[in-house]
Amino acid sequence: MNRLFSSVAISVLVAAVVLCQTVCAQKGDPQQQAYFRYAMKNDGDVTRGEQLFLTHRKLLCTNCHNVTGKEKSGPNLEGIGDKFERQQLIEQVLFPNKSIKPGFEQVVIVTKDGLTHVGRIERVNKAVHRIIDVTGKQKDIPSQDVEHMQVSSTSLMPEDLVSAISREEFADLMAYMRTLSFGVHQGLVADGKSIDIKRLKTPVTFRPIHSPDQAFENPVWCGALPGTDSDLLVIEHHTSKIWRLIRDGDSVTRVLFLDLASETYLSNNQGLMCLTFHPDYVTNRRYFLKHEVKEDGEVKTTVVERRGSKDGLSDSGVSSRRLLDVVQQAFNHNGGCLGFGPDGMLYIGFGDGGPQKDPPGYAQNPRIFHGSILRIDVDKKDPGRPYAVPPDNPFVDAYRRDSRIQPETWATGFREPWRFSFDVKTGELYVGDVGQDTFEEVSIVKRGQNQGWNVREGFAPFSEEYRRAGETYTDPLFAYKHGLGFSVTGGFVYRGKQNDSFDGVYIFGDYNTRRVWGLRQQNGVVQTVAEIGTAPGGVASFGIDQQGEIYLVTYMGTVFHVDLAATAFPAAP
Repeated sequence: MNRLFSSVAISVLVAAVVLCQTVCAQKGDPQQQAYFRYAMKNDGDVTRGEQLFLTHRKLLCTNCHNVTGKEKSGPNLEGIGDKFERQQLIEQVLFPNKSIKPGFEQVVIVTKDGLTHVGRIERVNKAVHRIIDVTGKQKDIPSQDVEHMQVSSTSLMPEDLVSAISREEFADLMAYMRTLSFGVHQGLVADGKSIDIKRLKTPVTFRPIHSPDQAFENPVWCGALPGTDSDLLVIEHHTSKIWRLIRDGDSVTRVLFLDLASETYLSNNQGLMCLTFHPDYVTNRRYFLKHEVKEDGEVKTTVVERRGSKDGLSDSGVSSRRLLDVVQQAFNHNGGCLGFGPDGMLYIGFGDGGPQKDPPGYAQNPRIFHGSILRIDVDKKDPGRPYAVPPDNPFVDAYRRDSRIQPETWATGFREPWRFSFDVKTGELYVGDVGQDTFEEVSIVKRGQNQGWNVREGFAPFSEEYRRAGETYTDPLFAYKHGLGFSVTGGFVYRGKQNDSFDGVYIFGDYNTRRVWGLRQQNGVVQTVAEIGTAPGGVASFGIDQQGEIYLVTYMGTVFHVDLAATAFPAAP
């Protein structure tokens, strides 16, 4: 299809949709106003309203909305009764185009075969355009097949709802929606016991640190640039670019730090994933990256060393030096994190390699890197290795007995440790491990531990296939069931100065439901878990700056400061 024709055609299509909705709204104005007045004066019946929501064949509310769980084409409705006053709630339903929640605008995609796809964007990158259509179904469109995409300022929700139900039924529906408050949720702690997760009365504020025109393309990591007062680096997943974000008072500019596109292999879940600086970066300019490559028909996840420029403000241009690599048989669960511990060693997280349920049992196999966290010394070299294996690594003795054992391994039994971090005060290693069927996990990981996957998931048995006699499995610090979230993103323990009540609180989130939590523990015992806010977008990563302040990275392009100033974390019981 000709690009100009496609662009014109899609503009006409979107304009037609808007015109149709506008005309319908104008024709229905008197009826809409009558429904508004009736619902304001009449309370309606909650039970009848719930049945309308769940089963009415014309409304089809459940096609577009869940109350909790994975979001469909419309936002989840949990808490809507708390968020809006009665009048505001009625207006939101009757006039959906007046105020559309960001991220839920109607999108029209025309593919090169001339087909048109309408829905809301759930993910866009170089591999795929993923939309959720009006029936709630997920549709993946290969990015190479997209001719044109346009976002309209209209909601997927129809403005002629009043034509489908009576005013009495509308009042019933509003009565039910007013009951949708934020509930008290529960997670699991030691021995699988339940713990309440309450929401902060005043949630944290997520403040964008750059303007919309400085949005990044699928960012997945941010962090402080050593040697600067406030500069951050931001990684774009699929462009494989690293940007230096220069913050000078109210002025924010960005310059390119590194473009690694020529070396990085891309798929939906693969690309440039993480960066960490050597503890002495200011003097030695050494830093490390984790990304995929494709060589001789095989996709590998690599860890490489690079050098910063003399002033440390950009990459030097010197070629990467590869430390290690892992062949990936599937396209997911590659793990995405690496970082230096307080001991000066480099820790590297690898997932089980996929696909689902770890059918080869890689996470329980000490002869491979999959499903493990590694620990290596990048300041020394062993014969035949570009690094040294620390002699106190837990599998060194086993390696001496069996050379097939991987002595780099520090801990095993992980499914997808996408993000981990060290508490700068205690040195504890917190890991967010993405779950399979039922649970998401947060663990404090210690030397030689087996976190249990795929023999266990969370606190529960999963499969006996790869259980080994005499093996000890370590339960997570905290787990939550699917419904509360579906993809945990590990964060950081707060040690900043903005709010003392958060000191020592581990802040983490969920990519799918965008919930952000704080967890306080003492000696491995969870004391408090609280939902501290809802992120403005899918939580891809967290970052930390030179002052210990925490940032949230959303995959759709914006980096936010997690502003704690106006709230307080509950005191330990």
